[in-house]
Amino acid sequence: MDKLRVAVVGVGFWGRNHARVYSTIEGVELVAVVDTNESIAQSVAKSLSCEHFSSIDEMLRQKKIDAASVCTPSSTHATVSLELLKHGVNLLIEKPLTTTLAEGFRLLEEVKKSGAIVSVGFIERFNPAVRIIKEWVEKGALGKLTLFYSRRVSNWPERIGDVGVVKDLSIHDLDLARYIIGKEAINVYAVIGKARRGLYEDYANILARFDDSTAFVESNWLTPYKERLLIVTGSNATATANYLTQEVTFANADGKFMPVVRPTEPLKLELENFVKCVKTNTQPSPSIEDGLKALALAEAAIESSNTGLPVRPAY
Repeated sequence: MDKLRVAVVGVGFWGRNHARVYSTIEGVELVAVVDTNESIAQSVAKSLSCEHFSSIDEMLRQKKIDAASVCTPSSTHATVSLELLKHGVNLLIEKPLTTTLAEGFRLLEEVKKSGAIVSVGFIERFNPAVRIIKEWVEKGALGKLTLFYSRRVSNWPERIGDVGVVKDLSIHDLDLARYIIGKEAINVYAVIGKARRGLYEDYANILARFDDSTAFVESNWLTPYKERLLIVTGSNATATANYLTQEVTFANADGKFMPVVRPTEPLKLELENFVKCVKTNTQPSPSIEDGLKALALAEAAIESSNTGLPVRPAY
């Protein structure tokens, strides 16, 4: 197959990293970047030796694009993705898939019609520390899982403007809970609120009940330092991971050990996986359905906090 012709739509805080990584992947040609802020698009394009456009229409009139990352503000994901799907473009859509389930289901219908390969940007699935814990779980090394606990906290991010902490931060760990436990949540209970400023919630404590285990997800934009921690407890052992340093620990009755982890940029692993799926016409993991299920958990958490009751996810 010839080089995969790729574009990145939205090259602000995170999209420019997509563009940078694509430019380093063998068998990929970064053709263009798109951003409504022309000066940003021009700057990124110049640094990576590709073309820049201020609109999707302008790019598609001039360039043949095989695949694209959608890194625009969350509220535009549905509109941008639908436009690209009309032109047969395979997509990696940053999380959240869309801002509402209704938009997500509409997008799913169009994806099924188009036959496009579509993945969602749950980057932590590609974190080497998470991959090691997932392998331990699948091998039964932890025994029967009882608790998935994740703490994802930091100070207020200036980059966020159109979703709250649940759909920006918590959604990572709601996806990982499904991924690592390997089952679907039965119901969700949450306490969510606004402690400081802005239109959206800035803290969330979410409890998801699975068949015979529990996930507790703690997220906020209130903590004066950045922390990303995962603890998975089973009947035989406990595994702990630092998402940031990629350090992982296994502890049981015999003691603790830390396997040697080769530090790897999760985004590079994520985009390489997406490229491989497009080239081989293979359905990706995470899939658009994974994106919808994580979004359903996020919306269930918000509804639970509003009603004070446990909520069954809508998907």
